[in-house]
Amino acid sequence: MPAEPGRREAQREDRDLRIITAIMLGKKRNKELAQLLDTDKSFAAKKVKELEEKGLIHKVGTGKDTRYEVNEFNVLRFLRAKVVITVGKKKKEEKK
Repeated sequence: MPAEPGRREAQREDRDLRIITAIMLGKKRNKELAQLLDTDKSFAAKKVKELEEKGLIHKVGTGKDTRYEVNEFNVLRFLRAKVVITVGKKKKEEKK
């Protein structure tokens, strides 16, 4: 049974965040990212290309020397659009 559209989008965002986090933690090669995603290098390369097109990461070097870096400014904008964090706020019902 195919996943519903909202769920697919959530899975895609989860995968994107896993790739971005891995790159920030030092996994900068396609082979390492493929291992993280538990997939082959061609699928990982496709996902990396999508993140490049979104402006979230960029490629450094060519061929075997290719590494990926995170565009921190765009990643922060991406996270602000996707994540809402509230700290220290209590609902009125909890105070009663």
